[in-house]
Amino acid sequence: MGVIKKLLLIGVVVGIGAVIYPLVVTPQHKLPELKDKWFGKTPLKSGEAFPKESVAIDKFVVNVSEDVLTDLKRRLESARYVEPIAGTAFNYGFNSDYLKKVIAYWRNTYDWRKTETILNQFPQFKTRIHGIDVHFIHVKPSKPAKTVVPLLITHGWPGSVWEYYKAIPLLIEPTNGVAFEVIVPSIPGYGFSEAPHQEGFNIMETARIFVKLMNRLNHKTFFVHGEDWGSIVSKTMAQLYPNNVRGMHITMAQLVYDGPTIAKMMLGSYFPALVFDDPERDHKKLFPFLDQFYMILRESGYFHLQATKPDTVGAALMDSPVGLAAYILEKFSTWTEPKWLNKADGGLTQKFTLDELLTNIMIYWVSNNVASSMRYYKENAGLLMDDMNKIPVLVPSAVADFPNELGHAPKALLRTTLPNLVQYTDMPRGGHFAAFEEPQLVCDDIKTFVATVLDIELSAKDKLKNTKQ
Repeated sequence: MGVIKKLLLIGVVVGIGAVIYPLVVTPQHKLPELKDKWFGKTPLKSGEAFPKESVAIDKFVVNVSEDVLTDLKRRLESARYVEPIAGTAFNYGFNSDYLKKVIAYWRNTYDWRKTETILNQFPQFKTRIHGIDVHFIHVKPSKPAKTVVPLLITHGWPGSVWEYYKAIPLLIEPTNGVAFEVIVPSIPGYGFSEAPHQEGFNIMETARIFVKLMNRLNHKTFFVHGEDWGSIVSKTMAQLYPNNVRGMHITMAQLVYDGPTIAKMMLGSYFPALVFDDPERDHKKLFPFLDQFYMILRESGYFHLQATKPDTVGAALMDSPVGLAAYILEKFSTWTEPKWLNKADGGLTQKFTLDELLTNIMIYWVSNNVASSMRYYKENAGLLMDDMNKIPVLVPSAVADFPNELGHAPKALLRTTLPNLVQYTDMPRGGHFAAFEEPQLVCDDIKTFVATVLDIELSAKDKLKNTKQ
């Protein structure tokens, strides 16, 4: 037998073992011990007791001072630009020929005061938790509904709560007697939430603060949804607080690259039918491997920078609105559709308007929070690779997989970490900024998932009732 055939046979045997192993053995992963941590401006001294905080919830209105807008206009008018290489479109990053047009629109046409009215259409609040002010949108159903379901939504980077302004009206409208009470917080360090002043504010601390926020709103149990970091925060909440989270819906599922998963991937690369639910479709999500690898390599340079030296690039982006726009808007191009890097305008206005895109930029600019938003990568870099990521989510879970998402996790490879995966949807279109791009698709998928979980809960109650009788 040749060497290649031997290696192939070994791969098949290992792969089959990897498929069977998770079915008969459940890995045990210990949950981390959770303690309150202080992120206020004044650090606690060694041994100092955790301060007692007010639980007050204060109304918040977006109202930026005229001085900030005047300063912004001055900076936009005095901007300097990179000289682009002819014919390169977005292959070198944000093309300056188009950037000049975006900045001209920002300077001469975009109306922030009009945007403030739009931002303030939903009730917004702030409350102090662990030493920092947490901003959140809180919208109740538009009409009376038989069942009102609390739903906590978490955004990601380089997004903000603005990504969900088209989705919120769809969620609060009753469907088959069910409507959502929607809570959308700004992750501390993003948007209108205060930035943490101490080290260590990661996804676990975010989860802890958000559970406290929901408890403060009198919601002991609730559903969670997230995209990008929001997907990871939602997963972390479900892992750490399964008694609070009734169900988890995410658009960016993470693969856990442990031995069994890698072996399954190896087996699936040669024999898709032995691993995947839909062999042809699911195989394309991961292979050809080099194509996927090169795409991630091209799109993830920002990650390494922000996970190591966020304050360096943060200094540049906090000082230059043009730099901030180029840095962030480039993500809304290739993360929405990878092929748009070959378009002179990055394809930006094919899914979004310039007003929509600039509003997200403005939230970063007027809050002065871009550097703290990037620190989130440094605080979390290690957690994404440790055992925390391997703790299974036991609550009912749903994954909406969008075709242009940066990475994909086929259903067959998620069963170890999401053993209670009750819904997996292959979306017909859309990319990384799912709710911003395709709000109807996202909201319909959330509604379907929640309806399924409500039926499961009702069935469980009926069984318990019958057992007692």
